[in-house]
Amino acid sequence: MKTTKDKIIATSVRLFNERGFVNVSLRDIARELEISPGNLSYHYKNKDVIVAHIYDNIVAERNTLLSGVQLIPSIANINKQLVPLMDLYKKYRFFYLDIIEIIRGYPAIAEKHRIHIQNQIDYIKAMLDYSVGSGNMEREPIEGFYQALAQNVWMVLTFWMNQQIVRGVDGEFHKEARRAMWTMVFPHLTEKGLANFQKARKVSAPQS
Repeated sequence: MKTTKDKIIATSVRLFNERGFVNVSLRDIARELEISPGNLSYHYKNKDVIVAHIYDNIVAERNTLLSGVQLIPSIANINKQLVPLMDLYKKYRFFYLDIIEIIRGYPAIAEKHRIHIQNQIDYIKAMLDYSVGSGNMEREPIEGFYQALAQNVWMVLTFWMNQQIVRGVDGEFHKEARRAMWTMVFPHLTEKGLANFQKARKVSAPQS
């Protein structure tokens, strides 16, 4: 059974997603929960505390999702885990859609998120390095190439939803985000990597 604190967090996430982070106040959250603002403040003093708690949830859930890939970062595992990862982005979509306002208004979260971003890029780079070592990817053509690729993969996956909204495109969120990521990686796969990619059979190979 959910506690009052759990209900407050769940309701906050839903309202932030529906209305936008900056458009939701503590009174809005209290009204939705049918409790007094004072009761809400007893559990979470202000909006700062709520968003900080939500951010910690995002990081914890993401780390849990990717822990399986870290054990065996095969092409199949990476491809499989992209679905729950994109689900996580959708679950907390307000954070990624309203990221500029959030990091401007909450310096502590901004600092933690910058560290988290670097950790994500380092994680992707490690997956690329593993793929090279396991014979699934070619060695990088020039020094620093795969570091730049890791940054590009991070950008595409993190902001795929943003570009869909800006462009007014619906599309199949999971399928298209995965296809966009593999489109960047695909040209650098070896014959072994191509065979393993085809075995995954989760996304179609990019068309030439």
